[in-house]
Amino acid sequence: MPGRIAFVVGVALLAIGAVAADGDDARYSSPLAWKKERFSRVLALGYTDLGANGRGVTEIRSLGGESCLVGPTVGFDVDNGYAFDIDERVDLTISYVPELTTAQAIVVLYDKNAGDPRGAVEIVPERVGTRARATIALDRARLAGQGAQGVDVAITGRQGVIGLCDITIARSGTTRLPTGFGRLRLAVKDAATGRAVPARVGLYDETGRLPLPSDQAIPVRRFTDQIRRVWLNRRTFWPVESREAFYVDGSYEARVPAGAYDLVVSRGPEYRLLHRKVRVLPDEVTPVEVALTRYDDLPARGWYSGESHLHLQRDEVADREVWQQVAAEDLHIAHLLEMGNIMGTYFKQPAWGKPGRYERDGVALLSGQEDPRTVARGHTIHWNVERHTHFERDAFFQYHHVFERTRLGGAVTGYAHHGELFNGRRGLAIDVPFGLVDFIEVLQGGRIATETWYNFLNLGFRILPVGGADWPYFGPTLPGVERTYVNIDGPFSIDAWLEGFRRGRAYVTNGPFLELRVNGQPMGAELKVPRGATIEIEASARLNPDVDTLDRLELVVLGDVARQEPARGQDRVQLKATLTADRSQWLAIRAYGRHQEQQFTTIAHSAPVYVVVGDEPTWKADALEPLVAIQRGHLNDLLREPVNADGDLEFFETRDTIVEQWQRQLPTLTPRVKEADARYAALLDRIRRTP
Repeated sequence: MPGRIAFVVGVALLAIGAVAADGDDARYSSPLAWKKERFSRVLALGYTDLGANGRGVTEIRSLGGESCLVGPTVGFDVDNGYAFDIDERVDLTISYVPELTTAQAIVVLYDKNAGDPRGAVEIVPERVGTRARATIALDRARLAGQGAQGVDVAITGRQGVIGLCDITIARSGTTRLPTGFGRLRLAVKDAATGRAVPARVGLYDETGRLPLPSDQAIPVRRFTDQIRRVWLNRRTFWPVESREAFYVDGSYEARVPAGAYDLVVSRGPEYRLLHRKVRVLPDEVTPVEVALTRYDDLPARGWYSGESHLHLQRDEVADREVWQQVAAEDLHIAHLLEMGNIMGTYFKQPAWGKPGRYERDGVALLSGQEDPRTVARGHTIHWNVERHTHFERDAFFQYHHVFERTRLGGAVTGYAHHGELFNGRRGLAIDVPFGLVDFIEVLQGGRIATETWYNFLNLGFRILPVGGADWPYFGPTLPGVERTYVNIDGPFSIDAWLEGFRRGRAYVTNGPFLELRVNGQPMGAELKVPRGATIEIEASARLNPDVDTLDRLELVVLGDVARQEPARGQDRVQLKATLTADRSQWLAIRAYGRHQEQQFTTIAHSAPVYVVVGDEPTWKADALEPLVAIQRGHLNDLLREPVNADGDLEFFETRDTIVEQWQRQLPTLTPRVKEADARYAALLDRIRRTP
């Protein structure tokens, strides 16, 4: 029987799966008293962090005298004495009950070497018989505890549950032991300043395997797991097939198997990515110095990047490890959101307002909240919160009370997840006409969604775009993969960034950089002009070729593409256009990279510039009646349709309460909904009276 293969030192890295002292984990997980040989733990899970988000609870049932698991998702921790950090085929055999297995497919997920580190194998379940068996090969299994709570393997049912009665694991024993070790000593600097800087690093042997990071890598908190390997999704630019990396704070040293490696070092989209070969010799120290050069220096032109949506719990305001992770992605502002549901909050922040701010070397952390959030009317975000406002469950659906209180303290407020997920359109339909919504998070998960945002802009409401990764949700994302740039007059500070955002000097991006001037005025400006005036537009886009190839730049007027300029193979494109102000209108620019797929588009989008003719609103006159009907339809749906509690992310604790409280609070919420409807009716009346 093959023994444990341990060819990486640094015991501290084995802390994967450690639980925070207060046990504050927003994922569903529950230990199961289901003992199987070679597995040290079995857990019922929601998020697996290996690629599944289960819904529903797994339970143990006795079936014909046999102990079986029935549920959507189960995680397995392979005994470290049997297999840890290996690189070989592992055979997994499961026994299940066809009658109880309603899933369309049984998916086995596992911790894998090279390529996508979230390995996946599908089984088409049999539908007849009292028992069925399936054996699958887990190719290049690693089993280094990278899943939720440190699991190595997860089994999940796609669109249904599994009746699982047995599981066995067998190693092939083909992991190749290193013939020697050396030490890699890495130093990362900014080429222009010579300063050591945090960065994201990949180090891959000739098979694409990343040696487990040493304890000098920056620890990262994913939910309550402490990890040092981070996973990269396909929308994260990276020059090799292996999609895992780690963070360093300017220097790093590790004992690794001797041999040739691909070294990748990056620091956000403003820097050129470094990709080079290094060779570590046995019994020697290999020093490697990396000087990262800038592709573009946006702060030199007053542009500073921010991350709208991070869930990173801080143990203290000046949390060194959180700061390092944010700085490694070259972010200047990180909004760390304490996340609430109807039962309580997660991702706790240690302080609020100015006492909750921490700034060092132009990188700032500040407390905010994603709260309230429900599946009934969407998830809200509040930046720069003076004090956390969390309403108890018997008033939790009265979102406007939270908006009003946070805004009194200077908060900037909006809706998350494109304004679409979790019935966000319904929440927006209520809150926008009361002037409570500053922004919609239009860029997230590799996708930009403008329909809901454009609909409000075309009704004359002024709402800004933001972009955010929502770490650690949305698959294996990383902070800053989607970000918001804000232009500041003068030196950088948190307050200057927030003020620049409020003024609309902002754009969202997952790659391209934008510039826009309308009659010499920047993004967010309002131009009051006489009818028939000439509007001169000058815009440009740049895109770091390490991120993607620039495709085109578009001018958008009232939601429609008015001009388009192709990049023609260049990394910069300029667009100049002249329009006639025959009516009030909003206009913006957006730039695309070549990568344009359903699940991932390289894109940037500016905040609008408003051109106002007389007293005419900046609405889209020929589309107003159907646009009003859309919002009134969302209000009607909210009043009539029941809550689907299973769609709530923390369903395991909110399911019963959210349904009960929705029924109780709907009569109290109804007057607010009717008042919002009356405001749309008044807008419609104004539209009809406007020549």
